Amino acid sequence: MEIGNPFRLTQREYEATINALNIFFGAIIGVSLGNITEIPMDDYILLLVIISAMVSSILLVTYTHRRIWNSIMLTAVLLAAWYAESNAGDLIDFPERVLPTLTVWGALAVMTEFSDRADDPQSD
Repeated sequence: MEIGNPFRLTQREYEATINALNIFFGAIIGVSLGNITEIPMDDYILLLVIISAMVSSILLVTYTHRRIWNSIMLTAVLLAAWYAESNAGDLIDFPERVLPTLTVWGALAVMTEFSDRADDPQSD
């Protein structure tokens, strides 16, 4: 029985990793948004639109053949969000842990997407 290279993902391992990242970080974002209290509805809608764009950018990295382009776009979206949070005053106020969570999720998604791939082993 051959163990293979532990640093190369088979297609099934890649898909499992992406699914695990999406489920885990989706739940974390849900908890972060669920803890928002007393925010005006228009601010909440703006927050949802921005966060959904960021989540879509993360998912595009892993579900498209244009990995490099979408990785650049994801980086730009995350940097713009961090900039808006720290420099744009009252324009947007992200919940405390949302930007770090999205950034870690995006980084892990990009690292997984660009990881080495191996052929799936033959099943018996």
